[in-house]
Amino acid sequence: MAAATVLALLASTAQAAAEDAAPVVAAKAGKLEGKRDGAVDAFLGVPFAAPPIGALRWRAPQPVEPWKGLRKAGAYGADCMQWPLDAPPSAAYVRPVSEDCLTLNVWRPAGAKPKSKLPVMVWIYGGAFAMGSASWPVYEGANLAREGVIVVGVNYRLARFGWFAHPALSARDEDGMLANYGLMDQMAGLRWVQDNIAAFGGDPANVTVFGESAGAFSVNALMASPKARGLFTRAISQSGGGQKGFGRRLDTYMPEAEKTGLDWTRSLGIADDDLTAMRALPAATVLGPKDPLVLGGIIIDGRIVPQPVDEAFLKGDIARVPYMVGANSWEDSLLKYIPGAEAAVIPAMGGNAAPLMAIYREDGAVPERDAMQHLWGDAFMTAPARFLARRSAATGGPTYLYHFSYVPVAARGKIPGARHSAEISLAMRNEVSGAQFEEGAADTPMAEAMSGYWLRFAKTGNPNGTGAPEWPRYDAKGDRLLEFADQGPVVREKLDKDAFDMIDAAYFDRTKLTEPKP
Repeated sequence: MAAATVLALLASTAQAAAEDAAPVVAAKAGKLEGKRDGAVDAFLGVPFAAPPIGALRWRAPQPVEPWKGLRKAGAYGADCMQWPLDAPPSAAYVRPVSEDCLTLNVWRPAGAKPKSKLPVMVWIYGGAFAMGSASWPVYEGANLAREGVIVVGVNYRLARFGWFAHPALSARDEDGMLANYGLMDQMAGLRWVQDNIAAFGGDPANVTVFGESAGAFSVNALMASPKARGLFTRAISQSGGGQKGFGRRLDTYMPEAEKTGLDWTRSLGIADDDLTAMRALPAATVLGPKDPLVLGGIIIDGRIVPQPVDEAFLKGDIARVPYMVGANSWEDSLLKYIPGAEAAVIPAMGGNAAPLMAIYREDGAVPERDAMQHLWGDAFMTAPARFLARRSAATGGPTYLYHFSYVPVAARGKIPGARHSAEISLAMRNEVSGAQFEEGAADTPMAEAMSGYWLRFAKTGNPNGTGAPEWPRYDAKGDRLLEFADQGPVVREKLDKDAFDMIDAAYFDRTKLTEPKP
């Protein structure tokens, strides 16, 4: 064999070995060895804060302890403490839970270099602030990463571990931040991105935070938090909800939260000032029995969350960044987990209850209970999405409103609309068949369309691009949005305007707030 041929063969072999080698990145806390899967590198279970256990339970996330040598990052860390899931997105999904759960996952295009400056998308999962994980199959970021972005999924503390106030904690005030430990975890994950993502090939000046359900409400809270300014440059809120017509707020004032915490510790026989005993409680005791009406949630602490999130939007006290927001056509599918909650919508609507029910009953064609449930879903999710879009647009921030009504091909004729959370698998290109998701290969065109909008928004702040139907920038006067319908993306104008105007009017009447004129 000629020398030149041998050299070429050796060079080719060396190149192939390099391409197959496990990727290594030098993060600030130490070197990480991920894993390569074709065109994507994954770094999983990366600690971004010290384990919040023992004396660090109910503390702001503390710095992670640096390590020496090479740390393996090829497997997910534990999920945060939570109840067993009734309907996970994949029947095969089984993960251990632990208080030691403050890890994140990074997916990037294979071989991305520190100077690549790729756009970054940081995912905040949903689950009523009481369940969920960054390692759910439907949240994997590999398929988006193949399109030229870096995806980061952040774990955060849940239920009573993540959202808890108590007079003894307030008196000690160890970190100058209280109660919203789950939100602090999300911000710590975003700070980790600012400090480390360039080493992975990402651009810390181009970070989109996006989430769904409780994750989307968290995104809205981050928009409203002065402590989160500068941690992201764009935001996407998918079915984040609001306060209208639900009967149970998604945020709580500090005195009420402190009383709830005090009542709980007293029920366990713990002295009011005994933080040591509180932090020594078994994790299972802290988690408590599963109860869908006793979940976590944002606490208005005056520091991280200075005011209710909807009021911050109303006043324009929010990050003025490009903002995408929307909800789904069958949000009342959530009532499966909180049956009977729709009863709160009628008293919440006040004098508008009767005309609203007339709209939703369609002159008697729709059964009363079905109409009430649909009104509940719109009042909880869909009308608030329009409200949030209106207020974001009023600040001058580029705003894009969507309505997701697409029903997977395999589910058509079986369900009345797009269930809560059904858009995730399409936007993230993870069509996962299972207990909650019916998407499959037949839904690829919609997945390509949706993920395209999400990716373009993350890359440029504008979801539009060549060949895609134009998504109009939102303003209250035109009231135009993009509907992801069965036939594909289509522009709609003044969607359900009469009903949503009455829902808004009931909300403002009840809260004694006044919305500025558009």
